[in-house]
Amino acid sequence: MDPQTGDEIPTPLTKARDGPVQVAIVRCTDYEPDLVYRALQRAVSLAGGLDTYVAPGTHVLVKPNLLQGLPPDRAVCTHPAVVGAVIRLLKESGCEVTLADSPGGGIRYTPASLARQYERAGYGVLAGDPGCVLNLDTGSDTARFPEGKVCREFPLIRPYFSSDHVVVVSKAKTHVLTLLSGATKNLFGLIPGLEKPLFHSRFQSGERFGEMLIDLNLLVRPSLQVADAIVIMEGDGPTSGTPRPLGFLLVSPSPLALDMVLCRLMSLNPRDVPYLRCAIGRGLLSPDGSDLEIIGDPLPPGDTLRVKKPRTWAGSGGGIQVTPLFRAVHALGKVYAMRPSVNPDRCSGCGKCVTICPANAITLAGGRARIRSRHCMRCYCCHEMCSEGALSLERGFAGSLLHRVMRACGFARDEDERHGA
Repeated sequence: MDPQTGDEIPTPLTKARDGPVQVAIVRCTDYEPDLVYRALQRAVSLAGGLDTYVAPGTHVLVKPNLLQGLPPDRAVCTHPAVVGAVIRLLKESGCEVTLADSPGGGIRYTPASLARQYERAGYGVLAGDPGCVLNLDTGSDTARFPEGKVCREFPLIRPYFSSDHVVVVSKAKTHVLTLLSGATKNLFGLIPGLEKPLFHSRFQSGERFGEMLIDLNLLVRPSLQVADAIVIMEGDGPTSGTPRPLGFLLVSPSPLALDMVLCRLMSLNPRDVPYLRCAIGRGLLSPDGSDLEIIGDPLPPGDTLRVKKPRTWAGSGGGIQVTPLFRAVHALGKVYAMRPSVNPDRCSGCGKCVTICPANAITLAGGRARIRSRHCMRCYCCHEMCSEGALSLERGFAGSLLHRVMRACGFARDEDERHGA
């Protein structure tokens, strides 16, 4: 990336130079393109105007959430109407736009496969006008970040290095590993193809993975964040959850600030999101949100938009008394944790889960996936990439028994209660 704009246009990760970081939130209840565009215009204007963050006439990488090529009504990818509105706004400022992402590690990262993912997600039509291209370059280079806390070197897709700005256009979803998938998590897509499982293998816990995501965002420092929360995904996201209308677009220069506001919208505790908890621990965020300023339309009151949480969510963190029972649960974490289970009637034998598994715990036998439980590291990458809904998350007999004991002692609740149903 060309550093020429670094001193001219601020790209704060959290705190602005003069006062709190602004997060603009605007009501938008439909994906009709002109309606989305007007809502985006208003949100960007509230946040200070596009020229505050992106220099006119520059080369911009627009980074959506293209986990895999699935139809817009599945709410897996950023809706093409939102991505299209961002591209339109940038082109009106004279910018040249490259739409680029690396899908999940279970997808072959080749030009032909990448083109198919764009088309299936509804992005193919976005490159019809001059000034925007869909990236088909599957090469990558290494970016070094000596200041990183847990990761000081990242392989990144090649378009990043030839862009003056990165504009992230994320999709608001719950997530089985990080609870929230929003602006901060979306940048993980800059890591190419099968490098993603290697990162899951290196950073296995939620906290370690969260610290890595913060290091990545500090390295890249996107110029602007736009979040599609018109229809979100709740439950077992980022792929197997349920679409739910929410009706908002969000804009901010800061991924962490935007995700804090998403937590309020979705009635999530930021401290339950590993990367936000890590950001608070690093001093990048205030736990009470006092370093944020929400502008635009008012947030809904209270818990009116409480979302269904993933089944891997173990209850709100903090305040758990460290008792012998809790220590035993910690020691038996692999027994207690949800584990992926294959429904053979729904498995198509596509092999995405085999490809993405960083522990090589999955094989294909008889045209169906099989999981060797003793090798499973509970990263849930396979569940994330299964577009057939053939992988569910369950506890084994011992884990279910332990859950009953914890529930009887008041340390756990039934899954339906956790979902907020």
